[in-house]
Amino acid sequence: MARRNLRRMLSRLALAVGVWVSIIGLTASIASATPSPVPPPGNDRSGVSRYFSGPQGFAIPTVPCDPAGPSATDGIMADQLDPQLHAKMAGYLDAYKMSCARMVVQAVKDRGLNQRAAAIAIATIIVESSMNNYAQAVDYTSLGLFQQQEWWGSREERLNPAHATNTFLDHMEQQYPNGSWNNEEVGEVCWHIQQPREDLRGLYALQADDATIIANALWSGMSNKTKHPYASGRVVSGRSADGRLESFAAGADGVYHAWQTEVNGGWSAWRFEGGPRNAQLAVAVNADGRLELFALSDSTLDHMWQTGPSAGWSGWANFGTGGYRLAAGNNADGRIEVFASNSTGVFHRWQTAPSGGWDQWKGVAGAPTNARLAMENAPDGRLEVFALSDSTFGHLWQTEVNGDWSAWDKFGDGGHDVAVSYNQDGRLEVFASNSRGVFHRWQTSPSAWSEWTGTDGIVNAELTTSRSVDGRVEVFAINADAAGHAWQTSPNAPYSAWENFGGGGTEIGASNNADGRIELFGTSHAGVYHRWQTGFATWSEWVHLNDAGPAIN
Repeated sequence: MARRNLRRMLSRLALAVGVWVSIIGLTASIASATPSPVPPPGNDRSGVSRYFSGPQGFAIPTVPCDPAGPSATDGIMADQLDPQLHAKMAGYLDAYKMSCARMVVQAVKDRGLNQRAAAIAIATIIVESSMNNYAQAVDYTSLGLFQQQEWWGSREERLNPAHATNTFLDHMEQQYPNGSWNNEEVGEVCWHIQQPREDLRGLYALQADDATIIANALWSGMSNKTKHPYASGRVVSGRSADGRLESFAAGADGVYHAWQTEVNGGWSAWRFEGGPRNAQLAVAVNADGRLELFALSDSTLDHMWQTGPSAGWSGWANFGTGGYRLAAGNNADGRIEVFASNSTGVFHRWQTAPSGGWDQWKGVAGAPTNARLAMENAPDGRLEVFALSDSTFGHLWQTEVNGDWSAWDKFGDGGHDVAVSYNQDGRLEVFASNSRGVFHRWQTSPSAWSEWTGTDGIVNAELTTSRSVDGRVEVFAINADAAGHAWQTSPNAPYSAWENFGGGGTEIGASNNADGRIELFGTSHAGVYHRWQTGFATWSEWVHLNDAGPAIN
C-alpha cells in the first residue's frame, strides 16, 4: 500500500511538471510585452508568486473578459485613465484590462452595490492578476481575474468575470454584514477576503487610489436606469442608441442638425431640418432608445423623433402653442415629461406609456412667468424642475417616483439663466447667473439645501453643466464678452476657481461622448463652435462644428 501511494505521488508530480513545461512552452506566442519570470506553482495559499507579478502580468494564457472583446471605448478610456494612475498599473492600462475592469464594475452595479464595492473588487484584481483573466493556474489551482482556487467554483465560473465578481462579493458581504465594508479601508477588505499571508497585507492598500479612479470612471460611463435630462437651449445635443452624438441648433430660419459620423468621432455637415424659427430646443430619449426633439418658438411648439433607435428622423408634428422656454426629461419608468413656460406660467405634458402617446397640457399653479427651465432626476428617479424668471426662482418636484407634483417652492430671487446637475452621490447641484456673477446651491441631503453661494463667475451668463468621466460636475458660462469654466476638484467636492475658456458668444451647451469625454458647444453670430475633452483635464481648441452652421444671435 505504501509503495502504491508513493507511485501515485510520483506520478502526480511528473504530471504537474509536464503541465508546467507545456505552459512555459506556450508563452512565446502569447505575450507581446516582456513577461515577468514565472515561478513554479505553489502548493497552498501562502505562495507569493502571483502577488509580485509585474504590471504586465505573467506570460500565461488569458481569455476575454467581455465575450465580444475589448471595445473602442475601452481603449479610449484606458488612454484617458492611464496618466492618472500612480501605482502598479501606471503605464500598463490597455483596452483588454479596461474591458476586464468594466465587466467587474458592471457586475457590482447589477448587484445593487455602490462604487466603493467596485473599487474594492478592482483593487483586488490589480493585485491578484494585474487585471488579466488567466486561463491557466498561476498558483496551485487559481484562475481568472481574482485568482480564485477550485473551491470558489468550476473552471468556467472562475473565468466568468460576472460570476467571479459575485462570488468575491458574496464573501465580502459574509465577512462584512450589513454593509460594514463601507466603513473599512479598501485594502483591508481585499486582504480579509483573499486571505494571503500577513506580510502581503499591505499590497491591496497600495492599489486602492488607482482602483477608485478606474471604478468611478467606469461607473459614470455605464448606462443607468435613470436617464438624466439633456440641457435645453438654442443648441442641444443627445446621444443616439449607438453612442453617436446628434446636435441641433436653432437658427433664424429654422432648426439645423449635425451628427457624429462614428462613435466618439467626427461630425457631418449641418443639415437644415425646417421647423420653428428662433426656437428654444430640448432633446430627450424614449424608453426604446429613440431620441425626440422639441422646438418652441413664440408661436408654436413642434416635435420630431427618430423613427428607430439610431435611425433617421420623422417630419415635424405640432406639440402645442408658443411660449418662452422648455425642458424635457424622463420619469423613472422611462416616460418623457416636457415642461414649457410662457407669460401665464409653467405647463407640462407627459407620455402616457414609455415610448407611447401623450396626455394633454396641464398648468402647474403658482409658477413664475416667462421662466428659464431646467430639470434633473433625484437619486430615486423623481424629476425636479427649476424655474427662474427675472424676479423669482421656483422649485417643483415629484412627490413620489413617476407620480404627482408638489406645489411650487420659492428657491431664490430672479436672475438670468439656470443650470442643474447631480453629484456622484446623487445630490443635485443648481447654478444660476445674474448681474453679479454665477451662484450655486446644492442638496445637503435628499430633502435639504445649502444657502446660495457666489462663485465669482462672469455676469449675466448663459450656463450649462456636464460631468467628467470620473463623476465631477463641470460648469460652463458664456456672455457676449467671454466664456468661463469651473469644475469640482474631485467627485462631490468643492469647485475650482473659474478659468477663462474662450471668447464671448450667445449660447452654450454640453453633452458627453460615448467614452465619457465632454463635448461643448458654443454659438455666436458666426455660427456654431465646439470644444471637447482630449483627456480628463485637457481640451481641444474651439473650432467650427464641421462647417459654420447657423448664426445664432
